[in-house]
Amino acid sequence: MKVENAFILGAGLGTRMGEVGKVLPKLLWPVFEKSLLELQVDFAKSLGVQNIYINTHFHAEQIHKYISEKKLNINVLHEESLLDIGGGIHNLAKLLSYKGKVLILNGDQFLFQEISHYERLINLSDNYTATLLGLKVSHDSGYNELILENNQLIEITKHDSKEDYFTYSGSSIINLSKLIPVSGESKFFDSVAKYKDQSVYVYNHDELEYWDFGTAERYFESMRKVFSLKQSHLYNFLINSNAITVSKVGKNSTYNCTGTPYSINLTNEENPGFGNIVIEGKDDSTFKKCIVFNEIKTQI
Repeated sequence: MKVENAFILGAGLGTRMGEVGKVLPKLLWPVFEKSLLELQVDFAKSLGVQNIYINTHFHAEQIHKYISEKKLNINVLHEESLLDIGGGIHNLAKLLSYKGKVLILNGDQFLFQEISHYERLINLSDNYTATLLGLKVSHDSGYNELILENNQLIEITKHDSKEDYFTYSGSSIINLSKLIPVSGESKFFDSVAKYKDQSVYVYNHDELEYWDFGTAERYFESMRKVFSLKQSHLYNFLINSNAITVSKVGKNSTYNCTGTPYSINLTNEENPGFGNIVIEGKDDSTFKKCIVFNEIKTQI
């Protein structure tokens, strides 16, 4: 049981990635030996997806060149003007003649679950235009809360209690044959998961492993956390995808360097580390908790 198409959302402006994000598109940020984009492709393939699509906008030329150089089998939908998530999905739906199903993946996060949960999500998507994967978060996380009735989405609101709750994970399956065509820019909950006009199912469970690389701070913390959670699904996924070279993992959770714990050097040369993440260039002892891209630095 598979979904043949996946759509990687990649048209963001990178505004949450600090100074480095102004010159390096988020999808090209490395998670050790592979970029976020390469890993999303690997992830989609691991689920049996045959056709992978991505939308681009900000620094699109860099991304297109990267896809070509890496010979990634990805279909690119370039957006001269941003279409937002809903508009981007409809843009793909038109290409596919509003037929089949599409797995929606955020380019900057990973969600791991047992295959039985994914198969359940696919089964449910037969009956709904949009079938969303819910994510349980802590009461103080700041995300919007999904209000459900018999697993049907009836409202999206700000959370205001001390209890943990479910939000939208960013991943879903869209049944294109049930989608009402819309042109131009539109938001996801206005033109795709239109819960006020039609039934939108939210599949919740407590066994979802969630990793977020979507802001400079979350990227920094997630990269550090990988080595303290070697039993995680993400760590095993990175090993299986050849995204971690085990021989580069040092004591004190360093990578390809010696020095301060959690120093991560992603260049081709081994250099001393001072607790920062070096994408390109050399680490600098005058900075702490910093992402280095040559002369450009994003302070966490």
